[in-house]
Amino acid sequence: MMFWLAIPLTLALYFMTRALYRRLPWPVINPVLIPTAVIIGLLLWLDLPLDQYQQGTAPITALLEPAVVALALPLYQQARQIRDKLKPIILCTLTSVLISVCTTLGIGHLMGADPALLASIATKSITTPLAMSVSQSLGGIPAIAAAVVVVVGILGALIGYPLLRLMRVTDPEAQGLAMGACAHAIGTAASAEQGVTQGAFSSLAMVVCGVLTAAVAPLLFALYHWLT
Repeated sequence: MMFWLAIPLTLALYFMTRALYRRLPWPVINPVLIPTAVIIGLLLWLDLPLDQYQQGTAPITALLEPAVVALALPLYQQARQIRDKLKPIILCTLTSVLISVCTTLGIGHLMGADPALLASIATKSITTPLAMSVSQSLGGIPAIAAAVVVVVGILGALIGYPLLRLMRVTDPEAQGLAMGACAHAIGTAASAEQGVTQGAFSSLAMVVCGVLTAAVAPLLFALYHWLT
């Protein structure tokens, strides 16, 4: 039965959350966080099998890849602005990747974390498929990497724009870059709701940070192992 209810339940929760957000635009009313929490609660409460729910939502899962490709549209619309500011964009995203990976290694080392755990959480700020692949190449656990990425993305979508406003970051391009670099796809979805410019620059930051992390993380891990 859960197989036939999975898609209607998921879509209903998503659109209900979006409708509620339009009435009460609070960051905590997130179309990823609320449906996820409700579905997890229902599965646990009713003791329903997770594999049936996953099978039922397979068509939605299949749409993830074309949805990512569709992010090219706002990039195309903002192509001139991106081309004119390519150097600072690369510099900002590279700085974000270095901070993300280095702080993970530093804090993890101080707390005595296992190398496999470090490799699993170091890719926390890039999109899930890349994070799983890069963490596995570093000796990490892809399942942990995926879970951490989802948590980071939801937190970024919840507190990202309030924090940017608190810090008086009002430029839409800077907002988009920050969200895409820190909260990957979920942050990009939140940015697209803020405006076309934020969505385009967030998409760009998400892609560039993913590529840079795949290139830089192995070097930083090799240096970490050499120093320790």
